[in-house]
Amino acid sequence: MKFTVNRVSFLKQLNTVNVAIGPKSPTPAFLNFKLEMNDDGLTVLGSDNEITIKNFLPVSKDDKTFIENYTEGSTLISAKYLLEIVRRLDGEKVTIEVIDDVIVQISDNKAHFQLNSMRSEEYPDLDLAVSGEKVVLSDAEFKKIVSQTTFAASTRDVRPILTAVNFKAGSGLAEFVATDSYRLSKKTSHISNSNTFEVNIPVKALNEVSKLLENDQITLHIAGNKVVFEFGGTMFYSRLINGDFPKTSRMIPSNYPYVLKVNANAFVNAMQRVSLLAVERERIVKLSLDEAGVEISSKSEQIGSANEKVELFEYEGGRLDISFNVDYVTDAIKAAQSEDVILSFAGEMNAFRVTSPEDESIIQIVTPVRSYY
Repeated sequence: MKFTVNRVSFLKQLNTVNVAIGPKSPTPAFLNFKLEMNDDGLTVLGSDNEITIKNFLPVSKDDKTFIENYTEGSTLISAKYLLEIVRRLDGEKVTIEVIDDVIVQISDNKAHFQLNSMRSEEYPDLDLAVSGEKVVLSDAEFKKIVSQTTFAASTRDVRPILTAVNFKAGSGLAEFVATDSYRLSKKTSHISNSNTFEVNIPVKALNEVSKLLENDQITLHIAGNKVVFEFGGTMFYSRLINGDFPKTSRMIPSNYPYVLKVNANAFVNAMQRVSLLAVERERIVKLSLDEAGVEISSKSEQIGSANEKVELFEYEGGRLDISFNVDYVTDAIKAAQSEDVILSFAGEMNAFRVTSPEDESIIQIVTPVRSYY
């Protein structure tokens, strides 16, 4: 195998696929890029057996040539060293040549490198088939779904199902839900697929795909125990998380007699100031509400106390004192992505809701905590 490729395009290809390659693996082949060159173009594949990324660079497109002087073939090359070499080369083009299946030469006509390589046949067999339910989303809609839900998922593996976003579809409406059991985020979106299905997609996969997207339409293919994200020249494969997602409807109260509307930035800034004197691990503040005023306060026996009155608010309801984790509410407000937010309360120890007056498709639920001041 031999080819000469545009260095910038090749580097972008390697960076994309490298997301799937971990620093360690019990399978030595998974520490390598699998390169395959044919008349259509160059395919680079990488995997850690949980996620797999395949990226394709055509020989030419739109009258622009990316690859020239090529012969067909395939090989495995150390991901760590190939990526670093191509990143540091100065030349506009890079030439890759495999010699006797075990040596690869890398050159930009100024610098020259030789790396040991492996036969492509040593790469484990992976299920790269694409089938099943198909959902098409715009780049903007997908990124919004990810940014408004994934932060609420658990970061611990004690309950793996909570490290996923539950994707439920039916009658052309999709519902994405994430929870760590202390908070919940639910986003709804209209889709063209009217079939009914439900899967649990790992948060890690959603976040990585969102980072890689560049103004591309994205198609999700869901079948069996995997989801495939297709965008640009990239196929991103991820395993789904098996198990029953919690019945989150029980976390959402049906009646909210106390409703507060505030400026999002002003409220977040006030919480952050007051929380400076909150107990560091807990980050708990108290919100005191009545029609005469709104106040945020914190107290620590070891440090002291703080309070701040909130201006520019609208409130309906009687007297209410409720305490909560500042970070949870800050995340919920930021996810609303609106100038003003509405906080709806069911009672002192009931979960409360954070919504946007401009977007009914996103709902955030936060569980309060008990405070003793």
